[in-house]
Formats: sequence, C-alpha cells, structure tokens
Amino acid sequence: MVKFIIGVKGSGKTKKMIDMANEATKTLDGSVVYIDRDKKHIYDLDRNIRFIETGEFHMSNLKSFYGFVCGVISQNYDIQKVFIDGHKLISEAKDDCMEEFIYNLKRLAEQFEVDFVLSCSRAKENVPSFMEPHIV
Repeated sequence: MVKFIIGVKGSGKTKKMIDMANEATKTLDGSVVYIDRDKKHIYDLDRNIRFIETGEFHMSNLKSFYGFVCGVISQNYDIQKVFIDGHKLISEAKDDCMEEFIYNLKRLAEQFEVDFVLSCSRAKENVPSFMEPHIV
C-alpha cells in the first residue's frame, strides 16, 4: 500500500502522520519507521518507532531517495510501515518522476509487505490523476 497525505504547508499533515505512526506501534507486530528531513519531531514519536533523519544525505532526486528507502527496507526484515514526511523531493517532483516513484514504491510494498504513508505539500487541486487513488 502506498498512501499520501496531501495539503498545503501548515495544513496539519505532519501532526496526522505522527498520530498515525504512534497508533501503528500499538497495532502492528513489526517495525515502524519514520523518515524525516530533520529531527524537529523526533520527541513527538513513540520511542519504539525507528526514526531516520535524511537531511545529511544530500539526496537530489526521487531515484536516489528511492534507493535510500530500499536500503532501509533491506536492513530490517520486519518493517511493516514506513512514514515519509517533509521531503521537498516528493512535493516538488515533476509528474513523470512522481509516477515512476509511486510505481516503484508499490512494487516494493508488495514484494516486502510494507505499507508506505507519505506527506506531499501540494494543494489537492494540483494533484495529478495518477495520485488520486493513493490519497488518504
């Protein structure tokens, strides 16, 4: 499963994701991972959530970010849910790159039985049609 929380900056996407991640630790047997660009929200998350800050890795496009996500999945066999928040790479991606990224995440989700929840700072009216089925 690949799902997006869509909204403009300041619309509460991060709060919703943090609440969803904290709730997931109560209902899942496997690991929950929260990927963010900085450590601003680390103390809002349950201590059982694996927090990963990506700001120091200087990824410049969705392909490199996808490779990073694959690395996260490969290092731990019991990851069940991954939350990805606050990445301009996702919010500012061109539609063709975003479509390929979603396609690759869906394949990864199916192959490794991992659910992905991502935030995307876009107004709902600016979301391309291929993203609509993935909006929470």
